Amino acid sequence: MNILGQIGNTPLLKLRHVNDTPDVAVYVKCEYLNPGGSIKDRMALKMIEAAEKSGELKPGGTIIDQSTGNTGPALSFVGAVKGYNVHLFLPSQLSSSYDPEDRIRIARLFGCNVTSINMNEHIANTDELNNIDRAAAFVAVRMKHCYNLQKQDSSNWWANQLCNVNNTKSHREHTGKEILEQMNGKVDAWVASIGTGGTLLGVAEALIEKNPDLIVSGVVPTDDPRIEWVRSRAVHKFLDKFGLPNMRFLIEDILEKNLLDNEITVENEHAKNMADRLCREEGFFCGISSGANVWAAIELAKTMKKGSKIVTVLVDRRDRYFAEYPNEHYVV
Repeated sequence: MNILGQIGNTPLLKLRHVNDTPDVAVYVKCEYLNPGGSIKDRMALKMIEAAEKSGELKPGGTIIDQSTGNTGPALSFVGAVKGYNVHLFLPSQLSSSYDPEDRIRIARLFGCNVTSINMNEHIANTDELNNIDRAAAFVAVRMKHCYNLQKQDSSNWWANQLCNVNNTKSHREHTGKEILEQMNGKVDAWVASIGTGGTLLGVAEALIEKNPDLIVSGVVPTDDPRIEWVRSRAVHKFLDKFGLPNMRFLIEDILEKNLLDNEITVENEHAKNMADRLCREEGFFCGISSGANVWAAIELAKTMKKGSKIVTVLVDRRDRYFAEYPNEHYVV
């Protein structure tokens, strides 16, 4: 067994100090303890192995995708162990005010090639776009580069994390089942940030099989509401503008299945403060999105009946935000 065999089977622990509704238990799945440092190790491995099995990814091939978050380091980590090249596309301008430099450094340490894209070369007057259109446009431009590169050379395989059903499957078949085993089958609510949608959807589907009355809460940052650029079809508008084929996003599965009981919008300050508290009071060296998930879970706990059990996830390590310290930013 190599290091990839250590992905998953992470601890699930009960919060002891930061939860101020003690009659409702909040549990955290410690995904930052995966060997690559985040929950994205799971989906990177699942997507790559599925592509190997289908023949889309061949020995000596290159894995490509767009990412400013944890998927980049995860694909780079798994790709390096398996002997693939990895090529990531990032924007030279960001649609939100955070700095992904630490994630880029990690990806490069695993041997990843990172290409920065000047958005102004593809979209005129980006500053005049509203926040949702701007975020959608930034993603669509990077997706166009991935799509074009894959078309130009069949040895390139585009992971396409936002649309790849194996992202969801990794959490339905593994993360969700682990939670059920660790919770002895009983979970009353599941809380997770809405990023690609894969974690929230896959785990929810696994938990609902045993807990049909499960409450599913999606956590949304104030300045990066990805669910909105899918729900509004802004991202489809820009994919069409750049000549890409129609694609189905995992978030569309969440919306069409009417999976969410509520959406909890979290201010950056709340996410950061909770991440600080998790480190200082609980000993969890986790990042800002983890803080957001826990803050939302604790807010949800205030509305639930005595004896309820809530599960959420600690997504990544705090050192992935050091470039921003002390003003770390919540993105999914």
